[in-house]
This record gives sequence, structure tokens and C-alpha cells, in this order.
Amino acid sequence: MATRNKKRITQTEIAKELGVSKSTVSLAFVSSKKVSEELRKKILDFAKKRGYKKNPLLSSAMSSIKKSRSDFDFLETIVLINANQTKDAPEKYPIFSRYINGVNIEAKELGYGVYYVWLYEKNLTPDRLKKILYSRGIRGGVVVGHINNKKLPEEYSEIWNNFKFVAAGTKTFNPTIDFISSDKFLIAQHITNKIIKMGYKRPSMIIDEHFDEIVEGRTIGGFLRAQLNLSDNNRVPPFLKVRQAKKNPKLLSAWLEKYKPDAVMCTSNSTSEWMALPEISEMIAKYAVQLNMELKSDEHDWSAIDQNYELVGRFAVRKLFEILNATASSSLKNVVTATIVEPRWNKKLSLS
Repeated sequence: MATRNKKRITQTEIAKELGVSKSTVSLAFVSSKKVSEELRKKILDFAKKRGYKKNPLLSSAMSSIKKSRSDFDFLETIVLINANQTKDAPEKYPIFSRYINGVNIEAKELGYGVYYVWLYEKNLTPDRLKKILYSRGIRGGVVVGHINNKKLPEEYSEIWNNFKFVAAGTKTFNPTIDFISSDKFLIAQHITNKIIKMGYKRPSMIIDEHFDEIVEGRTIGGFLRAQLNLSDNNRVPPFLKVRQAKKNPKLLSAWLEKYKPDAVMCTSNSTSEWMALPEISEMIAKYAVQLNMELKSDEHDWSAIDQNYELVGRFAVRKLFEILNATASSSLKNVVTATIVEPRWNKKLSLS
């Protein structure tokens, strides 16, 4: 009699004891491809051992509900945090909007709803954000827009420590979390090599030093590696003082006069806009042709690459899915991973 009246273990309790989400347990019971075979077997074996049995009436009801759901229903919610100090950064900077688009596409694919937060909202506090996340059952999310100093606000340390996050675009510090990024080294190396193969002898780069610091020197690293294909006297150093030159264009003029590059590339839309100013473009045109590495080929036919920013957003959600649903391992607890997404090369490269 005591055994017959013993409380039956629930899916929620199974999830809690195994350290996974309830939705993962539910998906395991229906053999969903969203749960790995190894994890599904672990969940089913644990459930069997603990005497779990499906409620046939409840299963039937849930099946009917699922059949009537629209395409926009989801099993769990994640948070997408805009960590840029400018609220409209996704509209102002196309790169961020592509990250976000990728996050939304992959979230829908995996059955996630997305809750949006601007980290610098006037009435937002760490305590309020924590309450919002707990009340909505949110266990983690994706961070975008942290390009200015890469440090996430220290006052939100409890949020970073108690929830799971993945950064899309660049690495974060204080804390450092798993991040997904386009391959800046390979991009710069490939474009420089392409320019050299087209017959240019003294290619160089105009890059704001701050933007290269954000990606830990990978852009300049790829450029310098490609320059090994040139003779020593044809290796032109990159121009880094973009911010200073915006106030004093003579700095750029002196660099051009000293090194006389025959082709220059830039790595951001903001730098490209500055270089397109009549007085700057005329100054550069005396020596070199220009190439912008950021713009996509369907927007400008002289662009060379698509840096797959949307794919970066999608991989960020996939990584988050793995983190949220993986069984905790003490040996991997403090290991931070980086996923580098290769660009998509255009067949034709032209310069303007």
C-alpha cells in the first residue's frame, strides 16, 4: 500500500535532478532531434529508474494543444540583451541588426521565444532584470552590441554569474563568456592576398586602432601575414590613427605621402563613410584605389565578402542551447570557448 501511494516523479523533478530544462525532458520523451541521442538515453534511463510513467490523459491533452499551436509558439524563452550604450544601435549599425536577425531565426528553429532588453534602459536595474528573468523562466540569453569597451557592467555581475550567456560578435571581459565571431584574421588575409594577385604591389589598410583592439588584433594580424607575400620594400604599414585624422586630416596625408600605397582597404562602415568624404577620397585617390571589407556584395558590387554576421547570431543561439541543456561537468565549468565563423567569398573581386 505504501508503494502504491508513493508520489510519482514528474518531468519537472527529472529536469531539476539532471540539471536540464523541462522542455529538454519533454523533447527527449518524444524523441525530438533537438536533443542528442546520448542525452535522450540518459533522461529516459533516469526516468525509468525513478519509476516515471506518463499520464495518458495529460499526454493526449498536450498532444491536442500542440497540434493547434501556431508557428510562433515556443517551449522556452531566452533573453537578447543589447549591451550597447545606444538604444538604436541595431538600426544605426547594420552589423548588429544582422546578429539579431540570426538570433531570431535560430531561436524560432529551436523553439525559443526571445525577450528583448536594452541594458542601459533608464528604469532597468540589476534587481529588476533578475526578477524579470526569473518570472519569465528565462535561464540565459545572447549579448550583442558590446563593442565600445567590451566590459559588461559590473553592477550586473549577479546576472552574469547566475544565468547563462553567449556573446555574439566579439569577446567580452569582466566576465569573459563563450562567444561567436566572424574570422577577422582570415578575412583580412584573404582580401590582401586577392589584391596582391590582382597586381597591386603596395596594398595597405586604413583601420581605427580601437576596432582592431576589439578583435584582439586579428584584422591587422591577417593583413600582416598576407604581406609576407611581398618584398620587404613593398610592405606598407597600416594606418591606425583614424580618430586623430578625423580631426587632423594631415596625418593621413603624411602617411600617404610617405608610404605611397597603391590600394587601401578599410574594415568598418564608419571608416568607409569618412574615407568617402570628398576631401579625404580625393586625397587617397592620388595614390590608391579603395575597398571596403564590411559591405555585402548584394549592396555594393565592388564588395569582396560577406562576413556571415547572421550566421554568427545563429551559432550564438546554438551554443546557448548546448549550454542550457548540457549536463554540468566540473572539469569544463570555467572553460570559455570561442567559435569562429568563416566568411563567404565572392567569386569576383573588383576595386573602386
